[in-house]
Amino acid sequence: MHNASESLRLLDQLRLGLLAAEMVSRERGPTNGALGDALPMRQSQAQALKEARARTDQAFDALAQAVAPHHPLVEGGIDLAQSMQTAQGALAKARAGVDQVLALPKEQRSAEAIRDAVYGMVAVVPLLTQVTNALASAVQQAYTAVGDDVQGARLAAELREYAGLLGSHFTAALVKGNPFSTAERSAIDETRGRIAQLRALVELRLQIPDKTTGSVVLAWSAVETRYFGVARALLDKVLAQGEGDGRYDLSAAGFAALYVPEMNPILAVRDALLAQARERASLEHQRALRVLVWALAGSGLLLTVLAGALYVIQHRVLRPLAQTTRALKALANDDLQAHLPDPVADDEMAAVIGAVRSLQSQTRRRQDLERERDRLIEQLKEQSETDYLTGLPNRRAFIEKARGVLAQAMRYDFDVAVLVLDIDWFKQLNDSLGHAAGDKALLVVADVVRTQLREGDMAARFGGEEFVLLLSYCDRAQGMRFAERLRQAIAEAQVLGAADPSIRITVSLGIADSGRLGWGLDALLSAADAAMYQAKNAGRNRAVAASAM
Repeated sequence: MHNASESLRLLDQLRLGLLAAEMVSRERGPTNGALGDALPMRQSQAQALKEARARTDQAFDALAQAVAPHHPLVEGGIDLAQSMQTAQGALAKARAGVDQVLALPKEQRSAEAIRDAVYGMVAVVPLLTQVTNALASAVQQAYTAVGDDVQGARLAAELREYAGLLGSHFTAALVKGNPFSTAERSAIDETRGRIAQLRALVELRLQIPDKTTGSVVLAWSAVETRYFGVARALLDKVLAQGEGDGRYDLSAAGFAALYVPEMNPILAVRDALLAQARERASLEHQRALRVLVWALAGSGLLLTVLAGALYVIQHRVLRPLAQTTRALKALANDDLQAHLPDPVADDEMAAVIGAVRSLQSQTRRRQDLERERDRLIEQLKEQSETDYLTGLPNRRAFIEKARGVLAQAMRYDFDVAVLVLDIDWFKQLNDSLGHAAGDKALLVVADVVRTQLREGDMAARFGGEEFVLLLSYCDRAQGMRFAERLRQAIAEAQVLGAADPSIRITVSLGIADSGRLGWGLDALLSAADAAMYQAKNAGRNRAVAASAM
């Protein structure tokens, strides 16, 4: 009963945590609209931004007040109080960056400054996610039956955040009236891919038998109609204009006014799942109370009625009942190893023992199914992030992890270098020796790259015959030396081995370092790619360092 009541309290805190993340995400709408407004800002736009910030602050205060009366929850090394302070500090810094851009006349706001302001707000939500993840884990530990509902609510909240992030990618282009840059289009494609993945995961959870009520299904139907219908059509329209001449029918504020409301059904799914989890916990609390009352009353009645048959009761009722009660308590804590007594007669006690034994068996099967489901989900996630041929991370996995490394590099001020390498004359190799030889060439390059990587470095197959590496604690000169070692090692490697030792491959490399280009992943990739093509044009089988932009 204590676990059920504790889960109710933690569910309320989790709801407040998700609400705080939602308010930060919602604040980006009027923020993006304001970034596209001229000075002086329209009163309606300024009021909308002021109200959005006030709602965010209220959500943060409500979460802090809910957590404060209790001991700080530390889950997986996460201190809730400290994490909340970090998120609030990041929010204040992001708002200051937005206000700095808003203070400039519209024509002086560069696309880069607008993007920095937008992504400063975007970076706040992952900090709050640490808080909600810790609370969600605590809820599941308190009462495992709500695990699917809680995980589904987290996925819905993450889907809403990525939907908002997708809209934010459009802001700079809409404000400046420019076509989408390559980096912007890459970010849009990456975010849309993550949205598709989250959509599949939510749908997978909604298909679990006896885990979804009609209200959740109805809410998800609205998501399919509005966000994946109406909002997708709006996104496709603006995207088509951004890939053309950059003449948009909408301003940033107008786009937000049409796009943001279509994301609201996603929050309805989140809230429906949380309500479903709370209802399960409440029912469990009531059921536990009824069982306790029944057990006490039954025990008193039995002691009164059977006082004259103490020996029989001791051996045929009390002792088996005590053992069965311990087994029930253990079962409430997911301990399935508790011993159950063997019935001494075919009576009611035997039926109770049989029922508990059946419950243990059913619980064991349910846990096995849940573990298998989670294993399959994790396996699907791993497969989606790994290149099937080389075993290296793929483009999406590299970008996701590289952003985290670059954020640390910028925070702690250490140099990084990005290397882009492309196999020379790869098409001719395929055409002359066949695709099997081309695959062996890709595997050879991947193996050499692995042997050359230092601890803390990253490598991925970026597509086709192109690979990308991220070197931590590496300046321009060190990056060039590493590139030369890698180039020489690949040139010395055999593609077909003893079958044809004369077949060799070479690569062209481009190097970009943070010391000259900063810590922006898109800028480093673009510069390294351009340098790689310089190496191609200069005769191949060489490394070229990118110049400062």
